[in-house]
Amino acid sequence: MSEATSDFHPRPALPTAPRRARAVPPRRVERRDPAVDPRLEAALSLRNPVYPLDPPLVDVRIPVKEPHAAATAYSRSVLRHWFPGAQVGDDLHMLFTEPGHTEQTRLSPDILVALNVPRRATRADYDADALGPPDFVLEVVSRSTWRHDRGRKLDCYQQIGVRECLLFDVTGEDRAGEGELWGYALTPEHRERLKEVVLPNGERGLRSEVLGLVAYVAERVPPAGPHETAALKMRWHDPATGADIADEDEVRAEAQAERTRAEGERHRADAAEHRARAERDRANAAKQEAQAARDRESAAKREALAARDRAEHDAQALRHRVAELEEQLRRRDVP
Repeated sequence: MSEATSDFHPRPALPTAPRRARAVPPRRVERRDPAVDPRLEAALSLRNPVYPLDPPLVDVRIPVKEPHAAATAYSRSVLRHWFPGAQVGDDLHMLFTEPGHTEQTRLSPDILVALNVPRRATRADYDADALGPPDFVLEVVSRSTWRHDRGRKLDCYQQIGVRECLLFDVTGEDRAGEGELWGYALTPEHRERLKEVVLPNGERGLRSEVLGLVAYVAERVPPAGPHETAALKMRWHDPATGADIADEDEVRAEAQAERTRAEGERHRADAAEHRARAERDRANAAKQEAQAARDRESAAKREALAARDRAEHDAQALRHRVAELEEQLRRRDVP
């Protein structure tokens, strides 16, 4: 389109009111410590998190696996109940001085039992130098601890005078080459394997002469997945009674089950008593109804006898009147 033939005319711009300038508050400038890493400071801000942290956060706590915790909790509960006056500790720091040393070191047995040491709930550490060595130690070994448990720790227990040490491979992997459950009677010069016994249920266990009990593997739970391990459950057995020893949770559960059974028996007895009472009430009602029926029958018989007596009396009176009338008629007929 050429300029000569174009009808296009630009539209004039509409008049606009002048804009008012907005007051902008001065920007607050915060002074920062040049020693603070700005990336770490930003990471600590909830409004503007930055990941990963530099330096990274590290949790140094070592988690306890569930099978290990369950085995420790069971033995602690059983042995505390079995030896109520003795010191039974789990993960209690044991302080002792190794032969040839002057400073104390410490170990943390999974379970220690000191039969002649009074129990103290507030005891934070077990000082073997002051209280004497424990009589019995249980170590629940796992992938990360089996070398230390069967090596250095067992040597220390033997040196300081622990009488027995029982080791339980909670995963059943037998990394130590000793089986699932093994242990020793210890003297400073000698180690003797704990005696193996056969239980009434056919399982093989190890007898602790110190505790007077037998430990055995009662259950083997297979791994749940490719990255899981098997879980073994150890039980304590009382040779005197021929029965396994229940822990506090099992005792409470059994007591609750017994209370539930007793409550159910009471409910059933109450229901039976209610039914018997209802039957007695129905029988009594039936007896009362039968007695009322007999009473009505007796009344009806008495009424019938009375009616018969009245009828006989009326008939007798009528016959007597007829006789009188007949006598009167005869007298009139006589000349």
